Amino acid sequence: MYKNVGTRLPEDIVKDLEYVAEEEKVDKSRLLRNLIAVAIKQRLIELALDKYSKREVSIGRGAELAQIPLADFMVIASKRKIPINYSLEDLEEDFKAVMKAK
Repeated sequence: MYKNVGTRLPEDIVKDLEYVAEEEKVDKSRLLRNLIAVAIKQRLIELALDKYSKREVSIGRGAELAQIPLADFMVIASKRKIPINYSLEDLEEDFKAVMKAK
């Protein structure tokens, strides 16, 4: 389902938008939707990494907020040199959860 959202853009951005849409042979609306989707996805990852690096969320919750698989979130965090926040208590909780699942 789509919803209309209006915004004002500077003329130079509109010209660039029109150029890219013409080059890619897509309409401006489709191009904008694609560009916004990519930007929002990246922003979700940035926000999640920021919260994770500040120890506001766990690594699993960070992945959920970023809407990406845990392994991908861990790789991105590693590339950004963000240390893994995993305590002995976290390990004990994980072991308990595994044992309950059996």
